[in-house]
Amino acid sequence: MYKIQLCLAIALLGIKGFAQQTQKTNIIWVITDEHNFRTLSCYRDQLTPEQALQWGKEAVVETPNIDSLAEFGTIFNRMYCSAAVCTASRASMFTGMYPMTLGIPNNSNKKGDGKYLKPEVTTIADVLSEAGYYTGYAGKWHLAESRSADGNKDHDEWWSPFPTNHPQDTYGFADKKFMFNGAHDKFKGIDANGNPYNAAKRPKLIGKDTYGQPLYQDGKSKNVKFTTDFLGDRAVEFIGKNKSKPFFYVVSIPDPHTPDIARTPYDTLYNNMKVELPETYRYAFANKKKLPKWQSPDNKTNDEEKLKKSIQQYLGMVKIIDENVGRIIQKLKEEGILENTIIMFSSDHGDLLGEHGRVNKGTIHEASAKIPFVIAHGRTHKNPLIPRKKVVNLAANNTDWMPTFLSLLDIDCPKVAGRDISPLFHNELPTNWDDVTFSRLGYYAAITSRYKLHVMGTGKPWLLDIEADPNEIINYIDDAKYSKIVLKLANDLNHYMKLAKDNNQKIKEQVTKLIDKNS
Repeated sequence: MYKIQLCLAIALLGIKGFAQQTQKTNIIWVITDEHNFRTLSCYRDQLTPEQALQWGKEAVVETPNIDSLAEFGTIFNRMYCSAAVCTASRASMFTGMYPMTLGIPNNSNKKGDGKYLKPEVTTIADVLSEAGYYTGYAGKWHLAESRSADGNKDHDEWWSPFPTNHPQDTYGFADKKFMFNGAHDKFKGIDANGNPYNAAKRPKLIGKDTYGQPLYQDGKSKNVKFTTDFLGDRAVEFIGKNKSKPFFYVVSIPDPHTPDIARTPYDTLYNNMKVELPETYRYAFANKKKLPKWQSPDNKTNDEEKLKKSIQQYLGMVKIIDENVGRIIQKLKEEGILENTIIMFSSDHGDLLGEHGRVNKGTIHEASAKIPFVIAHGRTHKNPLIPRKKVVNLAANNTDWMPTFLSLLDIDCPKVAGRDISPLFHNELPTNWDDVTFSRLGYYAAITSRYKLHVMGTGKPWLLDIEADPNEIINYIDDAKYSKIVLKLANDLNHYMKLAKDNNQKIKEQVTKLIDKNS
């Protein structure tokens, strides 16, 4: 009898072990907001010192937890946003579609403007839910329409948002209690009923919580935390509650977006850090009378000392983000599911942070349109879906995320505009591969691993060569040596506009002129 029981126990253990090995791979996306890729050590390692140290040798912070994803995974060095602005870019990452196709060319900035993710659009969360994944989301969403009369999402505290007139629609996320539509409030709280809220702007520091992070109180609660830490808590809790089932979880951190405010100790830690301003900052101010508007200072950076202090705070926010990425990795380890989880770290767009005399986003410059994209599958997995210590230098954008992740999980993807770039992980080119991707805002851009063709409705088109001119201040559009490149990229833009159902006649005229001139 004992032998029978022993054999049965061994068999059951074997079945459990087999189940753990064959369980579907979990996915965690950590998405930041307005994140300059040069603030991450793993990206500085891809650059020359001149390009890596835009704010001087001292103005750097180390990001060991995000770097560990690159160490044990793959870093995409030429990943771009589909549009260098929040709503449009986020629409692409969750649907695999270009913003214009979805009717979201830029941020919703007027009540009733229709710039929101419609309920009939299939998201990656919809597909994964159908495939048996438990889906969750915490943090900034920014894909519901503005409800505030002035169109500013930051003026409307909206938790668990939904498409206009469709309150039951969840965008495919089963758990979205801690999803909020807008706002960059630096502190969030949990009230006595367990509900989240935007906390006071300057809550009182009362000590540290069980995670060792600063804990605050305001007039409503003694459970107030810096927003990045708050979202780290939600991720840790989600992992703990759902460790036994396959899950897809998004942690959408609204930092290091403005306002540039870090919490203790990082609010003062870098006060004595020497910050220099980028070479392109000086160039833009010296030549602003002859430069096009998008290459000129934006009038937000005239005060050099204020800009330097903002950069110090920005770097503090990056450290807090990295700290919380470390918490997520550690929780996965503790629960024994790190080896069965793919973690992706990225952002919706960049931040010029003084480059070209500008801050925030909105241009095609590397600091604005290029985004970090680091992805890893465990640490010791014998057959990881993501190769270790790999750098991909071919051009892609966040429209490609949905088909790529679904391909990695061997799940069918609906027809989308994005490309499955998973073969690039293994030094293979997808069928009919072309090293070109696109970004659009006020500009239209065709981007390769080296060149950018930049076209606007008025003004001279630009061709940037980031290998010959990494500062992106020289226009090669009239250089005969680049004629074939201009022709190729102009034709690519034509194709993109058809794919995106974009009928901007002024852009079409500009592109046609380039084709005729260089044919």
